[in-house]
Amino acid sequence: MTFPLELNQPYALLALAVLGLLYYWQLQTLAPLSPWRRNASFLLRCLGVVLLVLALTDPRWLSQTRQTAVAWVVDRSRSVGEEAEKRAVPFFEETQRAAAMPSWKWIPFAGRSELVPTVAEGARVNIRQLRDENTNIAGALQFAQASLPPGYAKTIVLFSDGRETEGDLAETTRALKAAGVRVMAVPVQAPPRPEVLVRSVSVPRQIREEQPFQVGVEIVSNVETDAEVDIFRNGARIATTSIKLKPGTNRLENTQAVKGDKVFEYSAAVRAKSDTIVDNNQAGAVVQAQGKSKVLLIADKPDQARYLAVALRQEGIILDVRPATGAPVDLADLQNYDLVLLDNVPATDLSPAQLELFATYVRDFGGGLLMLGGNNSFGLGGYYQTPVEDLLPVRCNFEKQKEDPSLALALVIDRSGSMGTDKMEMAKDASKAAVELLGPRDYVTVIAFDHEAYSITEMVSAADKAGVQQKISEIQSGGGTNIAPGLEMAYARLPGCPAKIKHVILLTDGVSSPGPFREMVSRMVQERITVSAVALGSDSDQALLQDIANWGAGRYYFTDNPTSVPQIFARETMTASKSSVQELPFIPKSALPAPFLTGIDMTTAPFLLGFVMTRLKPTAEVWLTTETGEPLLTTWRYGLGQSGAFTSDARNRWAVEWLKWDGYGKFWAQTIRKLMRSASISRAQSTFKQERGGMRLTMDVLDDQGRYLPEATGELLLLDPQGKPTKPVLTATAPGRLEAWFPTRDKGAYHLQATLRNGTDVLETQYLSASTSYSEEFLLQPPDEAGLNTLCRETGGIYNPTPAQILADDTRTASSEMELWIPLVIAALAVFTLDVAVRRWPA
Repeated sequence: MTFPLELNQPYALLALAVLGLLYYWQLQTLAPLSPWRRNASFLLRCLGVVLLVLALTDPRWLSQTRQTAVAWVVDRSRSVGEEAEKRAVPFFEETQRAAAMPSWKWIPFAGRSELVPTVAEGARVNIRQLRDENTNIAGALQFAQASLPPGYAKTIVLFSDGRETEGDLAETTRALKAAGVRVMAVPVQAPPRPEVLVRSVSVPRQIREEQPFQVGVEIVSNVETDAEVDIFRNGARIATTSIKLKPGTNRLENTQAVKGDKVFEYSAAVRAKSDTIVDNNQAGAVVQAQGKSKVLLIADKPDQARYLAVALRQEGIILDVRPATGAPVDLADLQNYDLVLLDNVPATDLSPAQLELFATYVRDFGGGLLMLGGNNSFGLGGYYQTPVEDLLPVRCNFEKQKEDPSLALALVIDRSGSMGTDKMEMAKDASKAAVELLGPRDYVTVIAFDHEAYSITEMVSAADKAGVQQKISEIQSGGGTNIAPGLEMAYARLPGCPAKIKHVILLTDGVSSPGPFREMVSRMVQERITVSAVALGSDSDQALLQDIANWGAGRYYFTDNPTSVPQIFARETMTASKSSVQELPFIPKSALPAPFLTGIDMTTAPFLLGFVMTRLKPTAEVWLTTETGEPLLTTWRYGLGQSGAFTSDARNRWAVEWLKWDGYGKFWAQTIRKLMRSASISRAQSTFKQERGGMRLTMDVLDDQGRYLPEATGELLLLDPQGKPTKPVLTATAPGRLEAWFPTRDKGAYHLQATLRNGTDVLETQYLSASTSYSEEFLLQPPDEAGLNTLCRETGGIYNPTPAQILADDTRTASSEMELWIPLVIAALAVFTLDVAVRRWPA
C-alpha cells in the first residue's frame, strides 16, 4: 500500500539540523526561568521548527477517488451539421438517468472548441466562430481534457464523423492514453442529401509553350443529375460542357495549349440541378509553361516608352508594356516574367504591398529588376526607404554638394483627433524621412495644427536631424481641423530664411474650418514659396487641397493608405530640393569591362543629357559612370535574383541622342539578358496532395542518369494567397525523397521556392505552385470508423457505446491531493506564540 503523504521538496528536511543549535543555545542561556518553563519552552521551539521545516518540504496528502468527470464533445463542423447535436442531447439525458455524473462539461467544436454552461447553450453556439469549415478533433480532445477538473477519473464522449482536417489525432491519442483519459466515440453521419462536388482538377505541373495537354476534371456525385461544367483559365471562362452525372466518380477532359504567360491557374466549376453545398463546386490547379523569357515594362506613360519597347522587340525580347495601374498585385502574375523594367514609375503609384512584392520576386524567386532614371525614379519617385530601394544596387538619397541650392522646408502636419494613432504615426514617420533627406545647408520647421497651430520646431538648420526628428516623435493627436493657422505660421517663418528654395508640404485628413486660403497661398507664391498638399483618406477636403497645390505652384497627392505617406513625403522633398537631378550633357564612361556588353562599342555612345543622383551601395558593381564619377549603370545580386539601376533614361528627354545610336537596342537587350532570371532543367519531380487541412509536397531528387540522390536536402519558402511568407520544413523520408506539409487555410494559389542541395552543393532552385479551393470538410466521405475505433481502443474506451456504458464498470481511480504547508505554518505560529506565553507568563 502506498503511503498517502508525499514530500515534493524532501531536501528541506536537512534544515532540521538547526535543532542542534537550539539545544546548544538552551544549554548556554542564562534566562532566569524555572526548570519546567525552560524545558517546556525548548520543546515548543523545537516543535515549531519541525513544523516549519515540514512546511518547506511542500507536503501533499494523497487520496484516491472513483468519481468520474465527463466531457461531452460535439462535432458542429459542416460535414456533420446539426446531426451530432441531435444525437448527443438525448444520449446525454439518458446517461444522466442511468447514473449520476458528479461533474460534466459540454463542448461543441469544429475548427476550434468552446465550453458552454448548459446543453441548451450548445445548440445556440455561433458555429461560424467555431470555424465550421474545418474539423480539429485533436484540439477538441485537448480542450476537453484541460476543461475537466482535477481529482476525477476523466472520460470524454466524442460525437463526430472522425474526419479531421486539422490537428494530429494520433499524437493526441498517445497523450490522452498517458494521462489516463478514456475516450468513448459515437460515430455520426449527416443524413443523405443530394450532393455534387468537384473532387480535383489535374494538369501537368510543367508543359512546353503551345504543347497540347489535358485538363482533367473529377466530379463526385451521390445522385444522377444533369450538370454543366465551366473551365476557367486565370479567372476567365474558356469552355462549358454539359454532362449527365451518375452516382460515383465522373471524369471529363478538355484539351488546352498555352503561350505567352508562364503560370496558368486552371479551375473547374460545376452547376448541377440536384445539389446541396455550393462551397465544394469548384477546384483548381496550377500549370507552369516552359517558354521563352519574357520582360514586363512598367512605365508612367507607356506611349513615352515606345522607343525602348520597339528596340527591345527588334532584338528578340518578348515584352509586355503596362502602366503603373496595371502593375502586378500578386506573385502569380509576376512569375510570368523573368525581369521587370521600371521606367519612370513613382513609388507613390504603387501600393506598399506591390513594393514588397517586387522585393520578394527578386530576393526569393530569382526574378530580375531594372530601374531607369527620370523625374519619377529613385529618390524623385519616393523610393527612399522602401523595399524596392533595398533591392537596388544604389541608395535613393545622396550627399548634397555645396553648389546645390539650399532648401527651407516647412512641414505643416494635421494633428487633429481624426488622425488617430495609425495615421499620426505614419505622418510622423514621413516627416522624419523628409528631414533625413535634407542636407546640412538646408533648413526645416515643423508645425502641427488642429483648431490652432503649434510650433514643433522653429526654422532650424537641418544639420541637427536627430534633434528635429525627436521633436517630431513627440507630436500627439487631438482637437479639430483648421489649416489656416498652420499655413500662417509657415508663411511667417519662411521669408526671412536665407535658403534659395522655400517649400511647404501640407498634410491633412479632414475638412478644415473656412479661411482665406487663396489669398494666403498667393502671398506665399509672391514670396517665391511653393506649396504642395497631401490629402489622406476620402474624408479629406480633396477639392480644397487640390486648389491649394495649384495656387501654390506645387503638387497635389491623394492616398487612402497611410503607409504610402512616407513615400509621398520623400518624393516631394527630393523634388522640391531641385538637386537630385543633374541636367548637363555627359558622355558615359566605362568603369569596369562589361562582358554582357560584348559587341557594343561604348566609345561611340552619344551624349546623355541628364541623370538622377544616387549613392552606390558597397558591394554593387559599377559598369558605367558619368564624367564626374557618379553611378550610371550598376548591378548586383539580391538574394536569388539580380537587379540593376540606370540613372539616366531611355526616352527622348535625356537619351534623345541615344535613340539615333545603332547600339541603342543592343545595349538594352544585352543588359536585360544579364539581369533576367535564367531557365534551368529541373532535377526534381514534384507532386502535391491535399492532406489534413493542408498540402503535402513530395519531391524526388534525381541525378543526370535518373537515379535518386541519397544525400539530397532542401529548404522551402512559401507564399500563401495573401503573400505571407513561411518556411515549411522539407524532410528526407527516403533516400532522394523530400516531403513537406503546410496548412492551406486560405483559398487560392500557393507559391513555393525550393532550394535543393546534394550535400553542401546547391543543385538548383525550383519554383512551384499549387492551388486549393475548399476544405476537405466538404468531401463526400463516410465516418472514419477505423480512426475512431483506434482512438477508443488506445485510451481504454468503447467505440459506439450505449448511454449505460458511459459510467458503468469504470474501475479507474483518480488521485486528489491536499496541500499541507498552510496548516503546518499556522500550527508553527501557534506553537511559537505558546512558547512566548510560557516564557512570559507570571510565575
